[in-house]
Amino acid sequence: MRLLTLTEYCLLIFFTGFYLAVTGFTAKDIGLYIGIALIYIFSHIFSKRLLEKRGKENKQVHLFFSVLAIIGSVFITVLCIALVASFSK
Repeated sequence: MRLLTLTEYCLLIFFTGFYLAVTGFTAKDIGLYIGIALIYIFSHIFSKRLLEKRGKENKQVHLFFSVLAIIGSVFITVLCIALVASFSK
């Protein structure tokens, strides 16, 4: 897996989790699709610019580290949502 793709996936997981949490998991129909599409577009642009500056957009990442990064992204997302929810009350 390329580092660019992995970065996009991790950012997409993180910000989509926050988007769904902020909308209270009630986003549906066109609002849900537009929100996720915008998140993907912004995460792609940010990832590409970030990695192009460092010259690592075509670097290959091993499968084990890819799986760890995606699992870590899910864990961090859930942790942040839980922390925000616990402090907001």
